[in-house]
Amino acid sequence: MNQEEINKQIFERLNKLEQAVFDADKTEKPAQTVKRKNKAEDLKVPIMKLFDSGFFKEPRIDMDVFSELQKRLLTKQKPLRSSIVNVLRDMVRKDLLERIDVVRGKKKLIGYKNKL
Repeated sequence: MNQEEINKQIFERLNKLEQAVFDADKTEKPAQTVKRKNKAEDLKVPIMKLFDSGFFKEPRIDMDVFSELQKRLLTKQKPLRSSIVNVLRDMVRKDLLERIDVVRGKKKLIGYKNKL
């Protein structure tokens, strides 16, 4: 066997492998369903509406804010407590609210109240 025959056999094998890969790509694969995460609603605007209406004149905990948002129908979806807390913390950083300790029963909770 000379070098030309060896090269010819190698090229034939490569062509067969290339054709097999090409044929495999052509076969239809079932469409995969993509689960989309629910995008959380921005709660800054509804919580600022509560702030502007004087809701935070008395110390409020995050569950108070949660129930008030649902009661006043200020949100489209059921808000997440973690999202509410993030907005309240941001308002504390901006000096709109201050954090204070609230005692309810035997529990000591973090409350939020107007800074001024």
